[in-house]
Amino acid sequence: MTPMKSRFPIVMLAAAMLLTWNTRAQVRFDADFEGGSLGTVELLDSTRFVITPGDTVTHLSYLITGKHDPDNPIDTSLAASANWYYFRMTGVKDKQIFLTQRDNGVARTSYSYDGRTWDHLPLAESTGRHIRKRFEHDTVYIALYTPYTWSYHLRRMNTWSARPDVTLDTIGYSHEGRPMQLMHITDPSVPENQKIRIWIHGRQHPSETPGSYLLDGLIDYLTADTPEGRSLRQQIDAYILPIANPDGVANGLSRSNALGVNQEINFGRSDDSTVVEVRVMKRAFERLTKDRPFDLVLNSHSQLAESATFWMHRRTSTSPVYFRKLWTYTGLVCSQNPCIRPEDMNFSDVAPRYAEGWFWDHAGDNTVALTIETTYNCYSFDRDGLWADNENIRQFGERTMQAIAEYFGLSLPGRYVIETPEQMKNGWQIINDDAHSYLGTEAWRATKKGARINYRMDNLPAGRYEVYQFVPGHCIEPEHSYNLKDPETGKWTDPGVHGWVYLETVEQPSDGRFRYSYKAKVAGDTADALLLILCPPSKQ
Repeated sequence: MTPMKSRFPIVMLAAAMLLTWNTRAQVRFDADFEGGSLGTVELLDSTRFVITPGDTVTHLSYLITGKHDPDNPIDTSLAASANWYYFRMTGVKDKQIFLTQRDNGVARTSYSYDGRTWDHLPLAESTGRHIRKRFEHDTVYIALYTPYTWSYHLRRMNTWSARPDVTLDTIGYSHEGRPMQLMHITDPSVPENQKIRIWIHGRQHPSETPGSYLLDGLIDYLTADTPEGRSLRQQIDAYILPIANPDGVANGLSRSNALGVNQEINFGRSDDSTVVEVRVMKRAFERLTKDRPFDLVLNSHSQLAESATFWMHRRTSTSPVYFRKLWTYTGLVCSQNPCIRPEDMNFSDVAPRYAEGWFWDHAGDNTVALTIETTYNCYSFDRDGLWADNENIRQFGERTMQAIAEYFGLSLPGRYVIETPEQMKNGWQIINDDAHSYLGTEAWRATKKGARINYRMDNLPAGRYEVYQFVPGHCIEPEHSYNLKDPETGKWTDPGVHGWVYLETVEQPSDGRFRYSYKAKVAGDTADALLLILCPPSKQ
């Protein structure tokens, strides 16, 4: 492989009248390191200000142009993207730097003084396409979001593959010869036909590094030598391809592979118009679903919008049953999760050009396949609330894995799902209309106030438990938009909870049978599965 060449470092000089001092104020830009990405740099303005008699500050303003991906030889009408930037500046200490990113930008851009420890600029210093900062050190790295490089990925794969129940399979090679390594995570002592089957892949678009941190948290949780991890591996047969576009990640590209092709929309092409990375994935799909389809498929991405979301496939392009399943699973991910709400969902038609379209065409309602998008920004369009960082994105990944277990009714140590009884007393009617999300095959609606439902579970360990009930929300979609915001009024439609609602905390005095009685508060109240979460020792 030929190493990526850079036209940098670039030395920016001020106007001739200021050269007498600018030799002490030169700033250099470069992207000559792994994953680096930078187009051109233009000096717009340079001047000096006397802040106090002993504090004279140099102000420098630059226009940054992103490095564009190669031209797409298949979808020639698509403009080449320059969404990713990751560059280094030297000579910036104690200078007031103004940067304008012409092609891209997010609020609270990531920065690092050593290339290892990253933070986010305050909102006052990074509002979107503009950065204004007086840096404290001579060298600083700037990136759209904290990088997740190819070499870091390989180190993480080495860590995970050394854990129990994890095997690696090189299912093919990228255009430039990098391995596409599929993780198979499951307890081999449990027969496959007794497990739920899932497939997850990420980084089709190499710039979308938050999505890698989400998968990092999910994989860590699934492969951990913990009671939860061991239980998951006994019940789930997981195939995970963390990096689906190795060349794009290694070369600091935005949305394409090394040839300029956007892999995300390349699945519906004939073989001669399908890039090698997508052909490798499709062969793996065919091999692994020959005898039995996957139960759930996730495609991990990141978006510039100031929210996390799932892309829900409209019922008109799939089916009412499929659409209900999407709402049920995404609602679970939203539960007990500050990073996403049901009203944050986006909507599109399923299409053959996407991986999800491949699964719809081959498995229909049997495989729930959808895209999850983390954000580079704040969550739920709330700039006064929580902002994305590596820690909460990894926790988001853990919650995504927990929600998979809950969706399929799987219990974990300390987290127990109890389905509604098969036989119900008078006062309840079945909900199975596909207009509401619900766990399992059905939920219940009370026909009168005070109607009782009795839940039972054998062999619940002793302890203090928080009790949650799944509340079925409305399975709705917008008519003329891709999200639930009315384009005319600007108001958001609330689809309801679609997830766990806290009821109370109860005591299980000893190991054994657990009983719980629920009474309808009003006619029309709903009843679905319960989730029991063991309280931490401090609350026992």
